[in-house]
Amino acid sequence: MSESTTSSPNGNNGPDIHMMGDHKNPWGNGGNRGGSGGGRGNSPWGGSGGGDVPPDLDDLLKKAQQNLNDVLPGNFGGGKFIFLFVLIAIALWALTGFYTLQPSQHGVVTTFGKFTRTQEQPGLQYHLPWPVQSAIVVDVENERRIQIGQQDYTRRNSYSSVKSGSVDLKSESIMLTGDENIIDIDFVVLWKIASAKDFLFKIRDPESTIRIVAQSAMREVIGRTDIQPALTDARGSIQRDTRLLMQEMLDEYEAGVEINGVQLQKVDPPQPVVDAFNEVQRARQEKEQRKNQAEAYRNDIIPRARGEAEKLRQAAAAYKEEVINRAKGDADRFGSIYAAYKEAKDVTAKRIYLETLEEILQNTNNVIIDPSQKGSNVLPYLPLDKMSKK
Repeated sequence: MSESTTSSPNGNNGPDIHMMGDHKNPWGNGGNRGGSGGGRGNSPWGGSGGGDVPPDLDDLLKKAQQNLNDVLPGNFGGGKFIFLFVLIAIALWALTGFYTLQPSQHGVVTTFGKFTRTQEQPGLQYHLPWPVQSAIVVDVENERRIQIGQQDYTRRNSYSSVKSGSVDLKSESIMLTGDENIIDIDFVVLWKIASAKDFLFKIRDPESTIRIVAQSAMREVIGRTDIQPALTDARGSIQRDTRLLMQEMLDEYEAGVEINGVQLQKVDPPQPVVDAFNEVQRARQEKEQRKNQAEAYRNDIIPRARGEAEKLRQAAAAYKEEVINRAKGDADRFGSIYAAYKEAKDVTAKRIYLETLEEILQNTNNVIIDPSQKGSNVLPYLPLDKMSKK
């Protein structure tokens, strides 16, 4: 224990006793422990006190209200003003729960971060103010696009001019076909949000997930397709199969996403072998051209040959019918002549003779000489063949 003589706060000199290792009073430095004397301390509450005893809370509230009334002009109603101020603050806080939804938007309401409901009707909506509830507005009608194999960029140079372009991403576009060839494919995925709840809470990064799913689906479809159809006539089936496979995978993830379409932008062989591949393509095109020419010649000559063959068959059939009918007619005529000959042999023989002469003479040149002119030097001549022609 040490003893020293100091000047008291009241201006009197007297003994001040300090215990070795004693701590200072947290409410100030006034008075000694447990004593009733001492001066006014440095209490944070602005009051006087001794020892470690804190001031009364009611006294502090009364003093704070008194200080507020002193600051306000004309003492402004005292406690009524405070009550009115609290009501206004509560009303303003409650008004923060109103929000508006457009026709293309859905609102996802969460309570302390947990999903509560999805509001789909457009117009003015309400939720309990923060921090109790909050609303996340999601556009579900806007069609979004993800480009695979290329990335667009916009760059501003030192002269403040904007330059835009695209960069090839070979890690995304180089794929292996079904016949073990390499192909470079750039495509675009068109998608929109189908379920705002699943889109926000089921997957962490929706756009990265869609990009990865698009690459996986396209690689699977290309892995089942040969390079030649992929470059020519299989583009439509590739787009359709990729979209269906992407939708199936995203539905399994419950991503809340609808794939509207897949559009192929570029389907080419890799750049180092593009010249050789183009040479092969030209050879194939020439092959197809020759094949088409051969098909055209075949389609021309075969129908003509078939027509000639059919014509010969029909002519032979007609000649056959003609010969048969003529033979039957001759046989029938001979039979009728023979029947008439048996009835009248002389008459029939003379008639046959005359008909035969008529048939023979009409195909020969006939010259008729008048027998009365035998003694004259003039040869009577009557050109019946020329007269008949005239």
